[in-house]
Amino acid sequence: MAPKSLVKGIIPAAGHGTRMLPVTRAVPKELLPVGSKPAIHWAVEEAAAAGIRDIAVVVSPDKPLVAEYLESSGLAAELEITFSFVIQRTQRGLADAIWCCRDFTGGEPFGLLLPDNVVLSGPAGFRSMVEHFLADGRDVIGALRLDSAHSRQYGHSGLIEYDELGAGVLEIRALADKKPGRLEIGPAETVVRACGRYVCTPDVLDGIARLRAEARGELDEVPVYQEIIRRRGALGLLLPPPLFDVGYPRGFAAANAYWLEQVTSWPESSRTGPPQ
Repeated sequence: MAPKSLVKGIIPAAGHGTRMLPVTRAVPKELLPVGSKPAIHWAVEEAAAAGIRDIAVVVSPDKPLVAEYLESSGLAAELEITFSFVIQRTQRGLADAIWCCRDFTGGEPFGLLLPDNVVLSGPAGFRSMVEHFLADGRDVIGALRLDSAHSRQYGHSGLIEYDELGAGVLEIRALADKKPGRLEIGPAETVVRACGRYVCTPDVLDGIARLRAEARGELDEVPVYQEIIRRRGALGLLLPPPLFDVGYPRGFAAANAYWLEQVTSWPESSRTGPPQ
């Protein structure tokens, strides 16, 4: 039976930000500005627009600025949400960050938004993911359709095999293992890739528990989703572009260039803030 509501969300923000060194020695990558807002600010607004009211932010004890920003930003009152800050003392991957939130989720489904994947087309895509989850009941993975114009703009991970159900909705048949380096896309090639937005059933935490019993070192979320897809499938939803990977210099620069172009295209009298 499909759930009736989704009110909990997780935003992982404990990573080292090594791709953005040396600036991330002083400023967490989640607080680097995309336009006039830090990257994590965009993710929080996206979650709230989809009906999420309780957000667990996974933080490192070495990065107090993330919690300080969110507590002082006024977002909780403005968006009528609450923040919980969950400590991840050792960065062992995304699956471990989710595992740190197991008490927070309490066996309920949850949204998962990676803040270094910034959506500048507005919050409608993630809101639609939540709507499909509430109608279907299975995990939903946000996806992008990419061609050669996007070559090397994203990491080589999250490639999806699928059947298209229509209106941007996918039946996911397989999720590829992660590979090192950037994703190369040939001149006549089109691929679909996961893009840092998920709506998760509690089965994800069950899968992580099994993974923890077997794995050593970093805990990767891909085997967990692969198991779920093999067992009962998952939905994918194509999100409207643009989405930028701002966790590395080229993506960060492209996001800010796009934001600036949108702002400067407005009439002077309407230039009161960044595009939503």
